[in-house]
Amino acid sequence: MLHRLSLTQSWLLKPEEGFQPCYADISWQEGVFHLRAEVTDKEVLTTASSHGERLWEHGDVIELFFQRIGESNYREYQVSPNGFTLALHYPDISCVASVRRGERRMQEFLVGEIPKAEVSLTHEGWILSLSIPLPAAPGERLRVSCCRYDAGTGRAPIISSTSPHPVRDFHRPQDWREMILMEE
Repeated sequence: MLHRLSLTQSWLLKPEEGFQPCYADISWQEGVFHLRAEVTDKEVLTTASSHGERLWEHGDVIELFFQRIGESNYREYQVSPNGFTLALHYPDISCVASVRRGERRMQEFLVGEIPKAEVSLTHEGWILSLSIPLPAAPGERLRVSCCRYDAGTGRAPIISSTSPHPVRDFHRPQDWREMILMEE
């Protein structure tokens, strides 16, 4: 089953100046989770040069988070517009807090995989297709979120998410969208 979700800035009363639309199509079939994002972007930027980098610090990036309902661990995947990826696995939310406080390093949570990502630039921005192996059975439930950092010259990134976050923080699984895995 295909889910089309818009990325918004739910923690704000109205989108900030410069906000550009983005749509995420999410589906699962034959043990693979798929994300296709259509990114409107007037200035596609990234300085990413290898897999495993902190891509959100290098410019534009699309992020995918998912967690099985009932589990505390979750995964985060990132893709830059030049096709570099980052894959992380957090045993629980406290790990992110410890990285933010400087007590642990993000590299501890790197997953050795390089996700299958295809990126193409368009006149309007860029399109991303990401495929992640996710062995599961139809009917299993996940929490899912797709997020975006929209970089721009001379300004802070404009961020957005498919999740109804009450605060500007993507690492809040309780806010992510719930979906039931169904074959197309």
